[in-house]
Amino acid sequence: MDDLNDPRISAYRPQRRLLIPAPPGPRRKPSKAARELEARREARAEARTSRLHLVGLTSAWTLVMAVVLAVIVIMFVLVLLSRH
Repeated sequence: MDDLNDPRISAYRPQRRLLIPAPPGPRRKPSKAARELEARREARAEARTSRLHLVGLTSAWTLVMAVVLAVIVIMFVLVLLSRH
């Protein structure tokens, strides 16, 4: 991962990257511990995503209800002023 604060890295000049080929032979299967760790990591990420999604929906619902309430109050005030 590049450090964006590194003065040797320029955003305006593309960096040269060495493409290293994969080693010959079949890929090794990750160990059971590594697979379990990855599964736990994915489960935590999924739970975090669902929590953030619920928070986003709650925030959106709050904003929509605030706008609807403001419109109702304004209409009520206009009706009271027009009857007077």
